[in-house]
Amino acid sequence: MPKSQTKLYVQKFRNIWLKDPILKEWLIEISSTEGSLAKCKFCQCKLSNKYSDLKTHAESKKHKANRKLILGDKQQKLPFVKKDSFSSTKQAECRLCLYIACHASLLAVEHLTKVCSKSFEGDAATFLQMHRRKCSCIIRNVLEPHFINKLREDTADVSYSLIIDESTDISVHKYLGVCIKYFSILSGRLVTTSLGLWELQNVDAEGIVSCLFNVLEKYKLKIHHLQGLGTDNASVMVGINNGVYKKLKEYCPNLVLVRCVCHSLQLAVSSAAKDLPRNLEFLLKETYDWFCRSPSRQMLYKALYNAINDGEDPNKITQVSNTRWLSIESAVSRVHKQWLELKTHFEIMRLKEKCYSAEILYQMYCDDCNYAYLCFLKPILSDVNRVNKNFESNSADSMKLMEDLSNLLNTLISKVTVPHSKFELFKDSIEDYFDTNCYLGYLFECQMKKMKDNGFGNEQLIRERCHSFLKSLIKEIINRIPDNFEILKSVSTLSVQMVLRTVKPQIIPLLHFFNKSPSDIEIIEGQWEKIHLIKWQNINDTCEFWYEVLQYKDSDNVHIFKELAEFTLSILSLPHSNAEVERLFSMMNIVKTKLRNRLSLQTLNAILSIRCGMKREGKCCDSYELHTNMYKNIKTNESYCEQQDEDFDIFI
Repeated sequence: MPKSQTKLYVQKFRNIWLKDPILKEWLIEISSTEGSLAKCKFCQCKLSNKYSDLKTHAESKKHKANRKLILGDKQQKLPFVKKDSFSSTKQAECRLCLYIACHASLLAVEHLTKVCSKSFEGDAATFLQMHRRKCSCIIRNVLEPHFINKLREDTADVSYSLIIDESTDISVHKYLGVCIKYFSILSGRLVTTSLGLWELQNVDAEGIVSCLFNVLEKYKLKIHHLQGLGTDNASVMVGINNGVYKKLKEYCPNLVLVRCVCHSLQLAVSSAAKDLPRNLEFLLKETYDWFCRSPSRQMLYKALYNAINDGEDPNKITQVSNTRWLSIESAVSRVHKQWLELKTHFEIMRLKEKCYSAEILYQMYCDDCNYAYLCFLKPILSDVNRVNKNFESNSADSMKLMEDLSNLLNTLISKVTVPHSKFELFKDSIEDYFDTNCYLGYLFECQMKKMKDNGFGNEQLIRERCHSFLKSLIKEIINRIPDNFEILKSVSTLSVQMVLRTVKPQIIPLLHFFNKSPSDIEIIEGQWEKIHLIKWQNINDTCEFWYEVLQYKDSDNVHIFKELAEFTLSILSLPHSNAEVERLFSMMNIVKTKLRNRLSLQTLNAILSIRCGMKREGKCCDSYELHTNMYKNIKTNESYCEQQDEDFDIFI
């Protein structure tokens, strides 16, 4: 029986070859009597249905030549980056949220978005959709983290001081306001800014210290870089045994306490004013009350003032307030300046309105003794207020502030002591050096001479009251100035004028006060002795000068004054008043009002962070440059979160 012959396998055309990257460009399927066959559309030749033969044909010279004739050289593909179709809309929404945080209520975004959509064209306006919930979420979860991260970068590894105070908002929640003062290496200037409001569960030293550690954790601040603490004179802050300063000093042995000089001056003036006649306070208060709620009285007085002063408008009479530092100065100054006009006004009003208050005020304005007291107070309060304004300012030269306070005290003491008296502030009593025949100012002496010429015989009583005021004021200021006043005063050694002298005061006592090690003292003293040998450019501003010193390098590219500059810049970061935290509370009261009393602390802090961040940059919502990482999370889940409490700026 013959053997059966083996049947040969015939490969069929496979459709998967049409998708093969090597073959798909030229391979086609054709029908023939033999079945489906492969064909090259470039070479117009039939090929066997074998994958290896097809690949061999693709590499042949004939195929490549025919391909080049038909297709030409292969053009390189350009790498296109996919553009976010909502990029312009995200920028517009981010800019609107910045505007709302800086200038308006969250409710305003409802209509503002619709107005923009209907008024403008383009993708940004077409896809613009935002209501108060979305706006609140963007403010809290997109904008606030951006400014917090920028502050963290700016405060990394620098010496800083904290300024703290307590306040209550419109909804009767107790908050701790925290501000930071530091020298920014990135911008080359001193920066004082907000670290937010923190709700106090326990209004004692333990609760405040616990809040402060939460602040340090949030902003990634290192406790050993804490240089100074600025507070008011409250016992919970400066208590010897259990005060906030005492507890923080356990973690920072070199911590410097700086009591707010502005608070101290206000309390000193308020206490000394008790030695003056009570009718002066009544005069100032009732004069303000007479005009404050009556536009018609203000118009009548303005017409009278214009007639007397040839068309000049009067300054408003200000209120004497215990919550505004030295508000008594502007009240005294304006009443003194407008004495004749006010006297004439109340003379007319007592007859026109037949008002008992106007009658009493007219009699007081007719009393020359009251005018004499104002003549005495005006220059003294002006000097005190000038120093107060210097301590409030962020632009004042901090090296000279304690010198200003010292000059104020010396000026007051020189008024009431005999020349060349050796009065020592913290050792002697002012009564032992007091001159009862002291000169009380040109305005006062002229008024007393005029009153004596008119037959006034009680001059001694007025002078005694003025003497009592001056003695009380001097004693109160001495009692309330910082305990470390002398060492803080010696900080002026680091001012530009002192540094560039050939013969300079010693810096070693200052280094000892800040507990520098012997090796550091050796290095800093050596740099101190030769710093005047370099020709510096910025010698008019202390901060700019020391920033230049920090950046200075020698021929070997070494910072030869680094330790001295870093020490000085850490001293520059010491606080000198609580003015910045008071500004924070003012901002809080502007944002959270009676109508917006349900604004949550989280949203309130977000708005304050954005406003303070803008202030640090010196820009506003219209000029701030938006970065991609700032708005990329808008329209994503990361920009939204579950709100715990109902706030969203609800009006009640």
